[in-house]
Amino acid sequence: MPRPTTHQGEPNLEIRGLNWAYVLIGVADGTLLPFIPLFLLQRGLSAQLIGAVLAAAALASLVAGMSWAYLADRRLRPERILVVASAAAALASLLLALTKGALVLAAVIVVLWLARAPFMLLDPITLRRLRKAPRTDYARIRLRMSAGWAGSVTLSGAVFQVISLRLMPFVYAPLTLLFGMWVWRFLKPVQAIESVELPPLAGVPRRVPKVPVAMVGFLASAFLLGASLAATQNFLTLRISFLGGGALIIGAAAAFQALTEIPTMGYTHVLTRRLSHRGLYAIGCAVYVV
Repeated sequence: MPRPTTHQGEPNLEIRGLNWAYVLIGVADGTLLPFIPLFLLQRGLSAQLIGAVLAAAALASLVAGMSWAYLADRRLRPERILVVASAAAALASLLLALTKGALVLAAVIVVLWLARAPFMLLDPITLRRLRKAPRTDYARIRLRMSAGWAGSVTLSGAVFQVISLRLMPFVYAPLTLLFGMWVWRFLKPVQAIESVELPPLAGVPRRVPKVPVAMVGFLASAFLLGASLAATQNFLTLRISFLGGGALIIGAAAAFQALTEIPTMGYTHVLTRRLSHRGLYAIGCAVYVV
């Protein structure tokens, strides 16, 4: 009896590989990202300096991420970039345990964010494999990251509360290596779709394609939304700490945020029958305004 296949006729084994890749990256990131502001605070950095460090790290990650995406489109296999990035992120995170001084610590955080920048390629890797499937299939895969994050951030918050936040690099490093090994084993590179370029007509200058105005507006809104989310998530950690909460409460708050995403992602195929993608995006933005 033949194995079940996806919409593309590919074995379900590859979809399971994607599912677990999202779980593993969610588990790994759940031991690191929510606790970085608290880690910096405990190392003596002020709230203003923490904001500056995280802003510099985010800017470096943005530039590096776009550069890696450019290379992945033209020369390198994105799956292999993820594997190398996981090893680099593991090594960079271990440097957190060895650093002393605010400036050195800030530099290590930027290096860690640079190393993690290629992780954003996991989404285009998934979408490339689902290019002939309904868009809602991506949401049902992506929710695994939120589930892995929710469980990981709660457990790691409890561990850091009882033992010490200095344990964080030693927890994150093996987990991100595990993610890289999983990608190496189960996400094999796929052949990119090559576009056929027609030779230019004689005497007609080549024109650079223009970015649609709608795309510019969408990218601007995505940037503003990302900036607001980053500010909320990073400084919510500090606010909880200033109110007397520790790593456990910070982890529980981050887990609650992730858990609220899962039903929406799981039932996206139902919601899109009643609402357009544009409408769902607008509603999602409005939730944060409220």
